[in-house]
Amino acid sequence: MTACATAIACNYACAAPFQPNVTVLSDDIVYDVNADGTNTRLETESVRLNTDQGVKQFSQIPLRYSKTMQDVVVEEAYTTTSDGKRIDVAPDRILEQQSRESAIAPMFDDGRVKTVVFPAVETGATITLRTRWTERTPLFPGQFSTTEHFRNQSAFESASVTIHAPAALKLYADAVAMAGGKVASDDPGKQTWRWTLGNTPAHVPELGSVNTADVSPRLTVTTFPSFAAVGAAYQQRAAAKAAVTPAIQAKADELTQGVSDPRAQAALLYDWVSTHIRYVAIYFGFGGVVPHDADAILKAEYGDCKDHVTLLQALLAAKGIRSSPVLVNAGNSYWLPQVATPLAVFNHAITYLPDFKMFADSTASFARFGSLPVNELGKPALITDGENGTAQIVTLPAGDPDSTSVTTAQHVTLASNGDVTGTAQVQSTGSLEWLSREIFAAIQPGVEPQVASRILALSGQNGTGDFHHGDVHDLTQPFVYRTEFQLPDYAQLPGPGAMQVPRGLGGLSSISDSFGAFGAQTRDFAMPFPSRHLVETTVLTLPEGVNVTHLPKPLDVASKLGAYRSSYTASGRDITVTRDLTIVVPGVLLQPDDYVELRKMALQVQRDLHSQITY
Repeated sequence: MTACATAIACNYACAAPFQPNVTVLSDDIVYDVNADGTNTRLETESVRLNTDQGVKQFSQIPLRYSKTMQDVVVEEAYTTTSDGKRIDVAPDRILEQQSRESAIAPMFDDGRVKTVVFPAVETGATITLRTRWTERTPLFPGQFSTTEHFRNQSAFESASVTIHAPAALKLYADAVAMAGGKVASDDPGKQTWRWTLGNTPAHVPELGSVNTADVSPRLTVTTFPSFAAVGAAYQQRAAAKAAVTPAIQAKADELTQGVSDPRAQAALLYDWVSTHIRYVAIYFGFGGVVPHDADAILKAEYGDCKDHVTLLQALLAAKGIRSSPVLVNAGNSYWLPQVATPLAVFNHAITYLPDFKMFADSTASFARFGSLPVNELGKPALITDGENGTAQIVTLPAGDPDSTSVTTAQHVTLASNGDVTGTAQVQSTGSLEWLSREIFAAIQPGVEPQVASRILALSGQNGTGDFHHGDVHDLTQPFVYRTEFQLPDYAQLPGPGAMQVPRGLGGLSSISDSFGAFGAQTRDFAMPFPSRHLVETTVLTLPEGVNVTHLPKPLDVASKLGAYRSSYTASGRDITVTRDLTIVVPGVLLQPDDYVELRKMALQVQRDLHSQITY
């Protein structure tokens, strides 16, 4: 083979070594904190762009802030080309506009975005940005909190965080993989803290893992002495907003007319808020932490998470039902700092109903009363007003196989020409039902056949299909949907031959989909992987004259993390295939050691799914 041919072959056969998109040459952050919690944050960062993705990622940098609480000034911004030439960002390339949320819901968000557009960005160039952030109004009066993340998907040569504050201001800090702490100060009236991060390589991203912030160097500093104090501060500003006014009382009475059972009343009020109050997704910090009055939310018919919670709290109170706001993370972060801060991980609000020991998220839109969306399962959360009158950290329900399930009943007919036609009925519970409703709500009516064909193609099947379902917004009834599909030339008849049991168009959360992220032999980080119970039954009807010569052997696999059973039986022209998968993960995070264990079972399950019937 020629050298040229060898090089071409290597382009396809040799995996390129991991290269981070950027290398942070330096990132220096300095806070000057005042006694009342107001502060300035000066950050100077230089980043070398290593890849085309890095160029796209950092060619323009958005700086989002709240105009009523903050000021942001770009003090310096420039590109240094690979040959050392400095090119400054022109003033007209620092663009400012309303945030998307502010534009569509100005009552609930005053966000602005300054976008710095860098010139001459290319692989090998370095961008430098120096910004000054002034917090004129703290989120909580008299309090200071901040969290800095140095995400491990980038390489760091140097980073530091310095905090100057009055000597009398009590600070609490939690540093992970960073060196430092309190240092000597030249001013007796001031205290100084400093943390540094030395030369740190990037880590290869792991698809499906927890948020990179959970596994990266990070620092949290706060003046709050405890999470109880955080909850009390939130309640001090939010509780009065949930007052029961005549309009709230009238609405609560209207919605619960003829219903006296408190739990049934709570379900009716929750369903109404979920389906009638438009949710505007604004995270804490930009929409503030103080909700609007329940009356205003009722009149506007939309609100962010804390407004949803406030309106539901007022409606429940009108019927004598207790509830409390709960702060949680709505993304894929599961970390909780060792010190108390409102915004290190908490960016979303839901509701706790102590009388029913139940959590509810009316912003989820499609979660039935008593269930949570999958992204909130098993997370640390702060009940701002616990049953003993103080805030408390809790772990949200993680779900279990009994409450999180999918049952699929499928009937498939194989015609004498080898074509397959089939139908399926699917019913889900818990967070998997929420997921099904969420998916179908996102599909434009009339596009279902295109989606069905795409799903079939992604599962290695060539065919057409369709979905049929009820009202995704009707939270009073279980959500059941039906599918139909056609797979032409699926089997070579009359045989002899072999074929897999047609997967068809079954559930959106199927057994075969469960292990899509289990390709790697090992993982370094945990991955969210909630417990579940999936049962799939397929009845395959064969045409006249086709005789089965061999059925796959049944499989029974047990693991400390679950079990899988399959069976294959024949009766006349019908072959019944039953597959039953139970996964039980402690909490909701699959840890690296448990991943290796569960992967062993996953490989056996996947082999069983590919087993063949011979005829």
